[in-house]
Amino acid sequence: MSDARDPYEVLGIPRTASTKQIRSAYVERARHAHPDIVGRRGLHTMRSLNEAWDKLKDDARRAAWHASNGTPSIAGSEGAAAPAPRAAKAASGRPFWYGAHGPPPGRPSGPVLDFGIFEGWSLGEIARLDRGYLMWLRDRPEGSQLRAEIATLVEPSTEQSTSSRPKRRR
Repeated sequence: MSDARDPYEVLGIPRTASTKQIRSAYVERARHAHPDIVGRRGLHTMRSLNEAWDKLKDDARRAAWHASNGTPSIAGSEGAAAPAPRAAKAASGRPFWYGAHGPPPGRPSGPVLDFGIFEGWSLGEIARLDRGYLMWLRDRPEGSQLRAEIATLVEPSTEQSTSSRPKRRR
């Protein structure tokens, strides 16, 4: 471990924080400390944040941390009820991460996915936000039926791109 500090202190949250509040604090602090953003000087801080998040991200780990540190567990807090949506999705027979990217932003174009983190999004909406996901999906078995549509979004042919441009006068 790189840091034996109290995970609540690292994240700057009270012990009564819900799982949602813990996640929000982690994400907010990670945005300002991630090595991809601030360079090597953020490595130690990011390690501390990751360790704190790992200890508090679910009720079982949180209770285990409280037990090992002799602090009272907050089992009856609102944080204990937070994972219910994940449990409900698991009960439906689908992975918890299906649709994890949230509702589609609008202006759908093309086929709509019925699987994955972008469940309910059209290929056009995904292309506007995360073209890399489409490139990844193109090479996966799940995306085999969508390869033609993905190819037109990811790698438009030169004929299409030149014919759609207005011609310049010389």
